[in-house]
Amino acid sequence: MARRLPVPPLFGPREYFPSLAAKILLSVFVIFLVTSVTLYFFYSARIREQGMENLRNQLEAFASSKAAELSEPLWNFQDILLASLMRSYRDNGDLHRISLYDNSDKLVMEETPDGPDAGHTILTTARPLTRTVGGEVMTIGRLVVQYHDDRIRREIAGRRHEDLGSAALLALIVFVSGWFILHLVVGRPLQRLKLSLRHNARSDARMPLVWNSRDELGEVVAEYNNLLREVEHQTSQLVKKNTALEKLIAQRREAERKLARAHDDLEQTVARRTLELREANKELVRLDNQRSAFLSSASHELRTPLAAVLGFSKLVRKEFAKHFAPAAPRMELEKKSDVILGNLDIIAKEGDRLTRLINDLLDINKIEAGQMEWRDTLLNVPDELNRALRTMAPQLAGDGPVRLETDIPEWIPPLVFDPDRMQQLLLNLLSNAYKNTDSGTIRLTARHEGNTTRIAVSDTGRGIPERDLELIFHKFHQSENGRLGKPGGTGLGLAICRHIVDHYGGRITVESKLGHGSTFTVELPAQPF
Repeated sequence: MARRLPVPPLFGPREYFPSLAAKILLSVFVIFLVTSVTLYFFYSARIREQGMENLRNQLEAFASSKAAELSEPLWNFQDILLASLMRSYRDNGDLHRISLYDNSDKLVMEETPDGPDAGHTILTTARPLTRTVGGEVMTIGRLVVQYHDDRIRREIAGRRHEDLGSAALLALIVFVSGWFILHLVVGRPLQRLKLSLRHNARSDARMPLVWNSRDELGEVVAEYNNLLREVEHQTSQLVKKNTALEKLIAQRREAERKLARAHDDLEQTVARRTLELREANKELVRLDNQRSAFLSSASHELRTPLAAVLGFSKLVRKEFAKHFAPAAPRMELEKKSDVILGNLDIIAKEGDRLTRLINDLLDINKIEAGQMEWRDTLLNVPDELNRALRTMAPQLAGDGPVRLETDIPEWIPPLVFDPDRMQQLLLNLLSNAYKNTDSGTIRLTARHEGNTTRIAVSDTGRGIPERDLELIFHKFHQSENGRLGKPGGTGLGLAICRHIVDHYGGRITVESKLGHGSTFTVELPAQPF
């Protein structure tokens, strides 16, 4: 059973008046004060407006009455009577000034009683003075009357003091009543709730709060008691789980110790393997340098004897065709002569192919070793394209099965490029298209878009298998789609193209579909010279 907490006294120390009640009371008091001040100024303005309206009505009535009164003596030039009447008007406490004018608007007489200081509101009105002569109404003068609002001001000031006293008394009554009601309705219940919270915070035995009211505070207390029950339940669960957690922590610490030992072993293994990899990498670098040196040396060493073999084979063919072939009239000797000439042609062609292979090996070795000399200059792109086409013309001349089409604009912005490397790039792409096209069309196009020059070589040949597209720019890789009837390549041309394009910050891509041809696209950005 829940034990009741001590009930706070009705009127106790300041701590029994919670700040929430004070805030509510202060808010109500401020609202009351603002409302009272607003109503006060509203009614003050209303009273002044009514007073000024009454004053204006009195002014109008006074002016009408005195205009009729002064008409007769003004018509009869009774100045003494006029002066007496004008002085009698000074007894009007609201009068500020009264002025009498004749029909020529000349001031005849004026009275100004002792009135208030400046700063008051002045109301002014005028009335004509008329006289009926022979049935005709004549204007014989004008009366101007001015009232001040001193009396209205004094009446409003007197009423203001009365209203302020009443408002202060009412505010005091509202404040005391509000304080008492809030203390009973809010202050004491909140104080009980605070005592319960303080007790439960300092004691292990949590006591629910007994509350019979069903208002909002009663709902808060009910939720608070539910919270206490939930806390008790959660606490018991936490105690149970704490034991299991301690076991898990012990197991984790043991696992961490094992993990630390395994980590140390792993670090030693990684360090050992890293050292081995470094040694292996040094060995690979050494072997790669030896390979590059060997390729360079072997290529240079092969060039001289190959040039000699190629030169002598061409010379032998020339001399044989000139001196020996005409001297063999017999059919058998003619056939032998043709065979010898054919063999010499094969030696020359294979020698040329071997020369290209050696040159490609030297070029790619220099590029990869960073030893290639780049002789950059401003190139006229259309001229370079036409130059490459003229080089390929002997292979595509006549009405052969392969046709060459071009789409080259007359002007493209110059490129900073090595002219030899540009020709090497273009000829490799055109030769590759020719080797892969038995019959059909080879198309060379060029465009400049934005800051990029785009050159494309497309063909309608056999195409490249999809599995070879990712490897087509690798060294010594050749598509399995054979080149029937065409001289074979070295497998280095496209790799050299990629290195050249990469050097100038460009990009080379290929699109191909087996049986429908291929398109190689080179994108070269403009560079400052």
